[in-house]
Amino acid sequence: MKSASPAERDRTYLTADGQTRQVAVHVMHDLPHLVVESFFGIDDGLWAELAAGRHEAANRAATARGPKRQKLGRIVSGAASGAPTGEWLTPGHRASKTVTNAVTNRFEDGPDTPAGVRARLATDKSDAIRSLIGRLDDDTIAGAIHGVREAERLWMATPPGGTLRLQWPMRRDP
Repeated sequence: MKSASPAERDRTYLTADGQTRQVAVHVMHDLPHLVVESFFGIDDGLWAELAAGRHEAANRAATARGPKRQKLGRIVSGAASGAPTGEWLTPGHRASKTVTNAVTNRFEDGPDTPAGVRARLATDKSDAIRSLIGRLDDDTIAGAIHGVREAERLWMATPPGGTLRLQWPMRRDP
């Protein structure tokens, strides 16, 4: 649910296994994760972790009334405790983060095309990344690029106080 005013915060609810709960995410960063993980079949990334009920400390902070505690909820997982990312990001979450960054291309590093995504990932020495990108066809990568843009457009078009409903894993047509 998009905040109705600048004094409020966006709220994200996830339904998994018949239970709906508020989860701590930063929409403009984590919405692309939802798209990329869904399109690329990443079943151990951020959204799979959220669906499995991980990150409860961050979720509790996100629903807290105190602003200082809420701030902790903005950062998913062990980061809220100040631990280095290497200690709390699972291998799947790290791989998801890497490929999501390559797809979103926030630093405008080359073209937003399948070849551009592959080029951004070519320097990564991780077996997980090489295996993942090796099994993806160009249509899937192009679909993820388009899907991220479309999901972001839908979020921006959601009026204050409005709701954007998506699912995990999401369909390939957001």
